[in-house]
Amino acid sequence: MNKDEIIMKKRITTIFHYIVFLFCLTVGLCLLFFVLKQRYHPAKYTPAKISESAATLSNPYCGFYQLNGYVLSDSTSADIAANWGAERCSSDPYQVMLLEINLKEYSGTAISQKGLDELNAILDACTDAKKQLILRFLYDWDGQALSTEPANISIIQNHMKQISSIVNSHVDCVYLLQGIFTGNNGEMNHTNFGAPESVRVLMEQLADVIDNKIFLSVRTPAQLRSILKNKSALESSEAYSETLASRLGLYNDGMLGSVYDLGSYDDTPFSDPHDLEEKGTRAEELLFQRQLCMYVPNGGEVTVDNPYNDLPNALSDLAVMHVSYLNAQHDAAVLDKWKNSSYTGSDSLFSGKSGYDYISAHLGYRYVLTGSDLSYHAILDNAATLTLKINNRGFAPAYRFFTTTLYLTDQKTNKKTKILTTIDNRTIIGENDSVFTIDLDIRSMQSGSYNVTLEMKDSYTGLPIHFANLGYESSEEIPVGTLTVQ
Repeated sequence: MNKDEIIMKKRITTIFHYIVFLFCLTVGLCLLFFVLKQRYHPAKYTPAKISESAATLSNPYCGFYQLNGYVLSDSTSADIAANWGAERCSSDPYQVMLLEINLKEYSGTAISQKGLDELNAILDACTDAKKQLILRFLYDWDGQALSTEPANISIIQNHMKQISSIVNSHVDCVYLLQGIFTGNNGEMNHTNFGAPESVRVLMEQLADVIDNKIFLSVRTPAQLRSILKNKSALESSEAYSETLASRLGLYNDGMLGSVYDLGSYDDTPFSDPHDLEEKGTRAEELLFQRQLCMYVPNGGEVTVDNPYNDLPNALSDLAVMHVSYLNAQHDAAVLDKWKNSSYTGSDSLFSGKSGYDYISAHLGYRYVLTGSDLSYHAILDNAATLTLKINNRGFAPAYRFFTTTLYLTDQKTNKKTKILTTIDNRTIIGENDSVFTIDLDIRSMQSGSYNVTLEMKDSYTGLPIHFANLGYESSEEIPVGTLTVQ
């Protein structure tokens, strides 16, 4: 083979390889195009136009409440009790009710079956009305607890056992229990059983027999620390663990009544880390409550018109204490002062509104959807990530878990796709937005436009959780955005 033939052969070989290369490249590009075409699934997301509302919302477990009291007695009947409960619930404009059950007729004996039937009938009526009960058992309404209480602590313990099965069967209605059955008006003062050991025995008994989903509460932070034998406030690591510490909150019926909240605090600072009964100063006890009541409820009633419940200080302290509920009837002088005071704080949304309106709107939790966004690549991502921002403008968190559901509603067919989220509403607290992400399986969705909405419901009562978003204050769902899948 001569030199020219060799050169020609090399050229032919090169051309052949080049043709093969081009063919393979073309096939590869075609295959890539096919794959990319199959993967390409574009979507466009438009967040809803939202703004905050100044309206007072109607939501479970928070707000103002009315007090209703009933004396269990063998002289009445379950039917009478049922009618009484139904009438009180229907005439009560608030979601939360403080129900006081007076056991004075049984201070020397066990509660009769007739008395227990009355209690059950009342709680049935409250459950039917979807009330959330702050429940208090007591032996006195007249400042005479020293003479009306049982003579022996074992009788109180037995009463706790007797009522427990009825209370526990109404866990969807009974939110918390106040006190340990003792003291004037059940407030744990002026009692034969006020010694720290007696208080601890009674609370441990109550915690043992009452369903651990029901919160308990005592009158002062010092009592709480004594019962738990711990001077440190509850930490997030133990919150909602159903231990006594994770269930034990406060009720303060001397709230804002003086520098000491009528005996709740002291005038000298903490001095002995081993003294479980010592009270701190107002500043120290407020700091304790600020931490504690991120995880357990706090509420009560304000009393005695004085500078500590003037509006600026009231707003500050109610927020620090994370107050969820207040008596709507007491103290009238303080409540009227708030009604006649104008809000002048930094939240311009409430400018010109009364202090009472501001407090009413902020007792407990107050959720606002503040924004949303969608992260998604039409080729690379298998799923889209929807980000929600929710802020809690209220004084306190919510302490019960709510079920949060996302809905995708086809604008043409109105067909709804339900997505149950893992959002834990109890973590929505503080001044900053809480950020949650939800994965959306966009690739399985048909082409079309979808309305994206959010629903939050109380799993105990089935009641909706309303958001403070303008135009949707009474809606069961709030708009999040619009998703268009091509």
